[in-house]
Amino acid sequence: MTVERRPVPLSMLREARKQRAWRLRRARQQRWQWRMKRLRRAIFVAAAIVLATVAAGIGLGGLPDDAYMLAMLASFVAFCVLAIYPSTPRPRAEDLVEADLGELAATTELWLESRRSALPPPALDAVDMIGVRLEQLSPQLETLDPSAPASREVRKLLTEHLPSLVDSYTRIPTSLRGQEHAGSTPAAQVTDGLHVIAREIEAMSQDLSRNDLDSLAVRGRFLESKYVTTKSDETR
Repeated sequence: MTVERRPVPLSMLREARKQRAWRLRRARQQRWQWRMKRLRRAIFVAAAIVLATVAAGIGLGGLPDDAYMLAMLASFVAFCVLAIYPSTPRPRAEDLVEADLGELAATTELWLESRRSALPPPALDAVDMIGVRLEQLSPQLETLDPSAPASREVRKLLTEHLPSLVDSYTRIPTSLRGQEHAGSTPAAQVTDGLHVIAREIEAMSQDLSRNDLDSLAVRGRFLESKYVTTKSDETR
C-alpha cells in the first residue's frame, strides 16, 4: 500500500536544495584538503628518500649507479602509492552507530548524501527534506541528554531504520526495482519510506522544542503580567 504523502511546499524544496548545494561545496573543499594533505605527504617521503640517498653517497664517498637507480625507483613508487592511498574517507553506516549524539545528525546527512545516486529520482525530494530536518535537529541533539528516551528514539531512527530502508533498496537488482511487488514497486516503497522518515524527524524536532516553546510562552505571560499590566494600572 502506498503511503499518502503531503505535498512539500516549493519554497521549502528550494531551500533544501540550496542547503544541499552549500553542503556539497563544503564536502568538495574537505575532499581537496584531504587530497592536498596526501600529496604533501607523498612529496615529503619521496624527497626524503632522494635526500637520504644523496647524503649516503656523500658520506660513503659515492654509491653504485644501481643504488641511485633503485633510490629513484623507490621514491617514484612511494610517491605514487602515498598520493593515491589511503583513499578519501567516505561515511559508512557503521559511522552512524559510533557517532556521538551531537554529531549524529551531520554524520547521517553525509552518509545519506553518499547514497543519493543509488536512490530513484522520485526519492530525491525526500532526501532533500531529510537534510533540512537534520539541520534543524542537529543543535537540539547537542544539548540532549544521551541517556534520555528521546535520544534512544532518535538513534534508532537514524542508525537503524534509515540505513536499513536504503540498504534494502540498493540490494535489489536494478532490473527489479521498477517491477511491482506486494502492490507497489521497490522504488515507490523506498520513496514512501523516506518521506515517512522525513516527517518523523520533523515530529521529533517539534517534540524536543515543545519544552522550550512552553517555557518561552510562560516567560512571555509572566513579563506581560508583570510589566504591561503594572504599567497599565499605574496610568489609571
